[in-house]
Amino acid sequence: MTDKSLGRFYALAQEFWSQLPPQARFRPLEDARIFARHREAMKAWVDSLVQGFYDTLFAHPATRAVFREGERPAREKTLRDWYLRTVEGPFNGQYFAWQTLVGLVHVRRGVTNAMMAAMWNWVVETASRLAREHLPKEEAQALADAWRRLGFTVMALISESYLHAYLEALAQAEGMEVGAFLRRAQEEAARLLRSLSPG
Repeated sequence: MTDKSLGRFYALAQEFWSQLPPQARFRPLEDARIFARHREAMKAWVDSLVQGFYDTLFAHPATRAVFREGERPAREKTLRDWYLRTVEGPFNGQYFAWQTLVGLVHVRRGVTNAMMAAMWNWVVETASRLAREHLPKEEAQALADAWRRLGFTVMALISESYLHAYLEALAQAEGMEVGAFLRRAQEEAARLLRSLSPG
């Protein structure tokens, strides 16, 4: 990723982050400390998490169809790298810009937001289960809560980036400025809602 493109996703991540109420998003200081306390334990979970993630995707026809023949090892490496980077930290602007970039990647690959949200739920549930199996109860709950907040935060960044990239691509295909295209889409949504209203 070039500095220019990274700057673009850094700005998008900041814009989307600012829309998330602080009480409902990942806490970069407190949650990062929780991750740091359990870094070594979480590193030991990487193999089972990566294996389970892709077993789940490849077992379902709709998500299996996203992949090209023979690419699973490369995708497993990508997930492994992401997981270890997440476990290591830091949770800084570069990290959240990287997460925001995923929305654009998903548009290109045909990964829907429904698939992404379901698999984030799988990651959070799996990390929470592993925490309960390997950590004292109070620490396991703290780590599970931190993973849940990270999951919802990154889901928000990815889904907003996905929508932004999708609208930008459609606007360019129509030869329109993105803001004008968005206003047109909102007007059309209002028209559709009116058509669904009784009488």
